Amino acid sequence: MDQNSRIPSLRRQMALIILLCWLLPVVIAASAVGWYVLSGTGRGKEEALSQQFQLNLQLGADRVNSAVEASRLPSYDPDFREAWNQYRRDGEYTLLYRQYSSLFTRLYQSDSRFRHAAFCFSEDPADMSIVVLSSSAGLLSSRQVREQWQSDLPAVLALAAELDTSVGFLEREGRVYLVRNLMDADYRSIGVLALAMDTDYFFGDLALLPWAASVAVDLGRDAALVVKGDAPAWEESRPLEYTVRQQDFTVRGWAAVDYGTLLEGFRTYPWLLGAMALSLLLLLMLTFRFFRRKISRPIQVLMEGAERIHRGELGCRIDAGRDSREFVYLTESFNQMSGQLRHQFDRLYQEELARRDAQIKALQAHINPHFLNNTLETINWQARMSGDVDASRMIEALSTVLDAALDRRSSPQVRLAEEMTYVSAYLYIVTQRFGERLEVDVDLPEELMDCLVPRLILQPVIENAVEHGITPAGRGRVALRGRRRGDRLILEIENNGGLSREDEAHIARLTVAVQP
Repeated sequence: MDQNSRIPSLRRQMALIILLCWLLPVVIAASAVGWYVLSGTGRGKEEALSQQFQLNLQLGADRVNSAVEASRLPSYDPDFREAWNQYRRDGEYTLLYRQYSSLFTRLYQSDSRFRHAAFCFSEDPADMSIVVLSSSAGLLSSRQVREQWQSDLPAVLALAAELDTSVGFLEREGRVYLVRNLMDADYRSIGVLALAMDTDYFFGDLALLPWAASVAVDLGRDAALVVKGDAPAWEESRPLEYTVRQQDFTVRGWAAVDYGTLLEGFRTYPWLLGAMALSLLLLLMLTFRFFRRKISRPIQVLMEGAERIHRGELGCRIDAGRDSREFVYLTESFNQMSGQLRHQFDRLYQEELARRDAQIKALQAHINPHFLNNTLETINWQARMSGDVDASRMIEALSTVLDAALDRRSSPQVRLAEEMTYVSAYLYIVTQRFGERLEVDVDLPEELMDCLVPRLILQPVIENAVEHGITPAGRGRVALRGRRRGDRLILEIENNGGLSREDEAHIARLTVAVQP
């Protein structure tokens, strides 16, 4: 198995990073916020609702307390006791009735806290009763109110018998009475006062609570009242409960919370979470598509191109897309590198062939060099013995040229003066061949002779000028000039001969081969 196959791909790593560093934290954060909002806000709202319920119940209790104070007013009125004392002296009930009717009318007829006020004498409660309608009685007529009073009278008297000087509350078919005994100075009962309370006034604020499914109030043993909704099984639910204690009474209240209304503002939260999840999913898909198109696919093309080069397809070209400046640069760089590799490989191949050819030629030239030198020395000695000075000098020049070609010292660079000895030896041989038909012009300042130059840099070029420029015409001129330009040495070789078609074609091929 290829070891690189074990390395996860960029696409997989990118997907994992996006899921771990983006989508997962967002989902966790959304869930945490949802839980915090739903639970924390629920608890906070429940506390706020409890405080609101307590405040409204306290307000109702204060209003009930004001009604209790209003029930004491007859006892403090001097006309009330005076009329009773007079009745005790002369027994005139008509005058007492008229005086008490006037008193209760003055005290309660305009009091909107009560629907009506009823007073019955202790001597004959059924026949001796006074009923005063209040302005809040609504559409009830005096006859209807009296009929209700007669039906409620036994229960009122039963409660009054237990009260002594305190107050009590009685609920009868939705009607709530504030009941107390009115007594004379000797604490003997004069009668029973029953004030029919307007429950909307006292507990209407509790009924207006929007979050309460049902509200109930208990003012005593026989005065439990459902203010709103239906009376639930309180022991089976978790209602809000609060108790207000006053000097003369105690008010207990219950409220069943409608949690659907409580969380009304959060009904859209699941839809919001769903929309967020859908948006994140779409955004994630777009992100994957973007990375796949802009990054993953171009990188895959680059990898395939690198694999082709690895297989030996030098010079191959790729197209990784032109959607981003970075990958355009990478693509162009890759194609340029691939072309350069192809060119370098071809050039190295040609250089290797040339090097091998040179090695073969060098091996051929090194075949028994001592034999060649010894042979030349023998020929030179015989030429001298025969008095043939020209042949001797030609042999010496040839020996110098061969010595330069053999490079026994293996020195790649020589002084220009030494290089000129090789050139002079070659030119001597050539002038012997052409005679006066060859003119040689050498212009090399003396200060250049100590400069180092590559060995045999001039002789082959001059030989080429002679063979291709002078030989075809049979005569000509070869000029060798040198000068210094800065830290560079400029050497020029010029001949006045022409070029054949074969030479021009060969030069053209060489020019194409050396171009990058």
